[in-house]
Amino acid sequence: MFSAVLLTMVLGLAAPVPGVPAAAPSVAPRVDPLPTPQFRRYDTSDGLPSTSVYAVVQDRDGAMWFGTKGGLARFDGVGFEVFRHAENDPGSLYNNGIATLQIDRQGRLWAAGLNAGLNRYDNASGTFRHWGHDPADPASLASDRVWAVAQTPDGALWVGSAGGLDRMRPDERGFEHVVDPVLGATPAEVGIVAALYVDARGRMWIGSNHGVFVRAEDGAIRRVPSADPQRTIDAWRIEGDGDEVRVAAANGLWIIGKDGVARRYGTGVIPDTNVMTSVRDTAGRLWTGTQKGLFLQERPSDPVTAVTDQPVLYGNLPGTWVWQLAVDREGGLWAVLFDGGVAYLAPGWSRFSRFTHMPDDPSSLRDAIATTMARGKDGRHVWVGQRGGRIDRLDPVTGKVEHVLSGLHGDVIGMTEDAKHRLWVVVQGALYRNTEGRLERVDPDGKLMQRPLEVEPGPDGQMYARTFGQGLFRIDPETLAVHPVPMDGASDRVHWGSQMTLRDGIFWYASDGGMMWLDTARDRFVMVPGGPSGQTVDAFDFTGDGLWMANADGLTHYRRRGDGIVADRRIDAAHGWPSLNVTDLHVDATGRVWVFGHDGLWRFDPRSGAFRSFGLQDGLTNGEFFRGYARMPNGYIYAATLGGVMAFNPNRSNRQTSVPQMALTQAKVRRYGAIQVLPIGTQSLQVGWRDSQLAVEARVFSYIAPSANRYRFQLQGFDSDWVDTGHRGERDFTGLGAGSYT
Repeated sequence: MFSAVLLTMVLGLAAPVPGVPAAAPSVAPRVDPLPTPQFRRYDTSDGLPSTSVYAVVQDRDGAMWFGTKGGLARFDGVGFEVFRHAENDPGSLYNNGIATLQIDRQGRLWAAGLNAGLNRYDNASGTFRHWGHDPADPASLASDRVWAVAQTPDGALWVGSAGGLDRMRPDERGFEHVVDPVLGATPAEVGIVAALYVDARGRMWIGSNHGVFVRAEDGAIRRVPSADPQRTIDAWRIEGDGDEVRVAAANGLWIIGKDGVARRYGTGVIPDTNVMTSVRDTAGRLWTGTQKGLFLQERPSDPVTAVTDQPVLYGNLPGTWVWQLAVDREGGLWAVLFDGGVAYLAPGWSRFSRFTHMPDDPSSLRDAIATTMARGKDGRHVWVGQRGGRIDRLDPVTGKVEHVLSGLHGDVIGMTEDAKHRLWVVVQGALYRNTEGRLERVDPDGKLMQRPLEVEPGPDGQMYARTFGQGLFRIDPETLAVHPVPMDGASDRVHWGSQMTLRDGIFWYASDGGMMWLDTARDRFVMVPGGPSGQTVDAFDFTGDGLWMANADGLTHYRRRGDGIVADRRIDAAHGWPSLNVTDLHVDATGRVWVFGHDGLWRFDPRSGAFRSFGLQDGLTNGEFFRGYARMPNGYIYAATLGGVMAFNPNRSNRQTSVPQMALTQAKVRRYGAIQVLPIGTQSLQVGWRDSQLAVEARVFSYIAPSANRYRFQLQGFDSDWVDTGHRGERDFTGLGAGSYT
């Protein structure tokens, strides 16, 4: 079986080789949170023929192809089309185990494997042509155990196999078995050729079990020297970007410098194991896939870090053994795994970082759910409230966690660190002050506050607590004495508070009864003149000239005027409001409004009037937010969700500039009572006068959010306008008469 043979080969090459410590690079201090890639997964339940996947490539149209243990799969963002070996069908794959894929200069797909020989797919007929080893034919492929396929600028196709290096003849009727004094005087001396790569200059890099070689365009071959002459570089795969050439080998990742010398990369971080693949994404990040996980270096000066692979956690890498990495034309990263199927990372993944509990990792957060957040006064750390009265202190730059408090009765629902670095904690039914580990309960007998929700500092140096149904209380931060704060409200609904915020010396308070502020002269909260009275305000945040308020019905902007405010813009369902259960608002540096809800995260742009939702395509794995985010001095926001802590910079520009490819992928008619597929590679479709039920299929090859792709069709001469088919990229033209259509 393919898998057994492949595994034997892998283990045979996996002998550990001691690493040579490298000098630590100079690393600039980080201020951004630790990158935490969150992947979308594809496996057999989605249509993959196997979860053991060895190869990935994008074709000319934009479709993704995957070579697996169970056959070849084509993915268009909607579904998988699977190709397998069929008994007595010479047009099918020769064998299901496909380990390498190549798109040639004509856009044709080549597929090969350790028992599959060499196969080429004919898109027009949907069949394969096969080349294999024939012991009776010396011009046949040297071996059916094919490891690599490449094409040089002259159009020649090269095949690396267990039998050495072959070059296909121009007439495609045989192969030249390449020998060379440097590479090997005979095919046996050449040995196993497992890796081929043609760089931007037309040079072909060759990886054999005897080392790495490079063939110039004039045909001259030389050996690539290693900075460690004691090590033979036994390549799995050779890849590159521009002038950079990287060799993934049984003893690490090697980068070939401008001097032509191969040097070991990631020593001391990347395990001394089989490195299978590497790729640079469109942002310049270097990803390295190994038998023992995935590794990332964001910038040349940054350290190499391991990407968490906890398959049980949504968004994590679904396996450990990364066989190949590839970047598509949109900038999305694809990882294929021997033990986990396919993982996809959208180009905008770095918008969000995620911190949560990791199974079997006591140094992670103690709960998978974060219930509230608070900013640390040092401007770097954040406080994470959790269920069961637990509080952790997180350094988001390093991901390190300090377990601070435990055993408080009830979930943590509010926190604030005051100017003296004391942490004020609200749990269900109680408020505490924590001073260097010494906990003191405020109103210990619960005579005044039975249901506190939030605590914040006021303009007078006192602490204020809002409650559920009991109004507001003032707390002396030193003595913990508690006093109710008088309130002038239109109704008792003002006692159900939702948010309080001190801004420019004014203390604002939102509730189910409207918007209030503290009248310091009268020492009581009063309704804000011109603001909502008797109406729910769930959240608010400030703009340069006023503030936005939100409730379930929409957004309203109020402008400051005199001693009050006046509404000047209303965004409701008629203007695109997505009907959220709002927990928080944030206005970023450009004036955009971020709306946090129990059911998602949205951003409203007041200039365009457009809403934009965020999800896994942006790196956000969970959009079920709790109230209470931490806003840091560097602009980052840390928010609590059912999936842990989500961190992002709302001021960051993340425009997707690439235009996805679109292609007509299928056309068919009913002809003589049977469905006939029409060739689509020509300029026009020829339909007979007796044909009926013309149907076409189109695909937008964008994988960022496939369910968001929408299609419209117009057949001029038949349709008077565009016909919207929603997410379906198919259109049936029933009743089409004779004629010419566009």
